[in-house]
Amino acid sequence: MIFFQILALAASLEFGALQGSSFNYNDRNPDFYQFHDIALYTTLKADAIYKGFYIGGWMENYFTPESLTNYIPFQMDFTFEAGYKNNAFQIGFEHTCYHPMQPYATIIGNEIKPRYEGGYNKIFMRFSN
Repeated sequence: MIFFQILALAASLEFGALQGSSFNYNDRNPDFYQFHDIALYTTLKADAIYKGFYIGGWMENYFTPESLTNYIPFQMDFTFEAGYKNNAFQIGFEHTCYHPMQPYATIIGNEIKPRYEGGYNKIFMRFSN
């Protein structure tokens, strides 16, 4: 059972607000972001580390409030990462993908905004002191 004594698990939950119209693609609640120019977000992250090797990822959701108890999501981003790191060196792989979402998008007159989705794969080496 020494493996489980050395395996490190980490998780975090983040909630916040972003200012800037580039995050406000949702037109279902124009009154809110017209005056406040913000979008809300949550990030859920989890990682497992064993002797410098790591695997993990996170999910990030962007949304605007329709009321105090109703919120409208408009974007979901997913990231997977794996690699090795020590104090001065890191080598890794990262895949991130972006997915727009719009509740009730099948109703006539509603459409998904933004009209793009995509992603990238990144292989990297990082040196730090």
